[in-house]
Amino acid sequence: MLGYCGTALKSTRLLPLCATPTCSITTSSSYQFALDCKLRRRIRVFSVSGNLTNFTLRVRAADAVGVSSLQTDGSFWEDPEDGSGSEYEDEDDEENDQDFESDWEDQVGGDFSAAVITTSSKSPTTQYEEDLCREVEQLLDPEERAIFQQNESPVLSKISTTKWNPLHTLALSGQIPFMDKLLEQGVGIDIVDKDGYTALHKAVIGKKEAVISHLLRKGANPHVKDRDGATPLHYAVQVGAIQTVKLLIKHKVDVNVADNEGWTPLHIATQCRHRDMAKVLLVNGADKTRRNKDGKTSLDVSLCFGKDFKSYDLAKLLKLVPINIDP
Repeated sequence: MLGYCGTALKSTRLLPLCATPTCSITTSSSYQFALDCKLRRRIRVFSVSGNLTNFTLRVRAADAVGVSSLQTDGSFWEDPEDGSGSEYEDEDDEENDQDFESDWEDQVGGDFSAAVITTSSKSPTTQYEEDLCREVEQLLDPEERAIFQQNESPVLSKISTTKWNPLHTLALSGQIPFMDKLLEQGVGIDIVDKDGYTALHKAVIGKKEAVISHLLRKGANPHVKDRDGATPLHYAVQVGAIQTVKLLIKHKVDVNVADNEGWTPLHIATQCRHRDMAKVLLVNGADKTRRNKDGKTSLDVSLCFGKDFKSYDLAKLLKLVPINIDP
């Protein structure tokens, strides 16, 4: 036990610091603490948790000989008398605080010895995962536990349908690490669902730019058409993702690709009333003279919207931009 102002300091993993109640604790406004011991060197406190009436202190000796976890139920703290608790003292020791979990000497200097205290090297995340696994296994009944044990890795046939493909779902929800795990296990990056969508189609529709970039770096094919003949570029234009359009153009997609009804991305941009999108396509080689199966050009689509500002604005752009201008 260590005495402090009539209040006991209790140790959960006790490393005796001195034999008599002669230690004191000081604090500054920034909650930096220090223990001063009359029988030994100054002891630094390097982490604090709790509230003002129930602290958990983790301390180490200045000569790096031991680690102890101390807890106090004291209801008050004395003000420092000589600034010994200042956060600016012993700055050289602060650089070594991160090494407090390494093995320490077996013996403590002075007239007594103490057992060596070693701390776990596991990170909080790893420890939490292990605790969670044990908890879940206890919650599962035998049948559920058997299923869990039989499927240590994803089984695509059990977690997929023709409509709901896990790679597509993960792409649309932005779960890149889980996507990579499926790809590492042999799932095709361009696998299609019943509508002909690839994971890239889904990511474009969901405007997941980070996923789109990741899939393209992984080798996803930006030219794949869905069941209706639409490419990722068609959908990027439709959702107004101008940066994605520029990215796809950098990957050499055909800006004049037509779907099953003859609609090009420029037709879609005009239908969306998106002047800036239409301009990006035009300066990158979009052909404004292309007609769909109904015989309409992009300008015709714009004029069919009626006499409003957007119609005039788009008509001016489509009329004045030269045909097939180089990017």
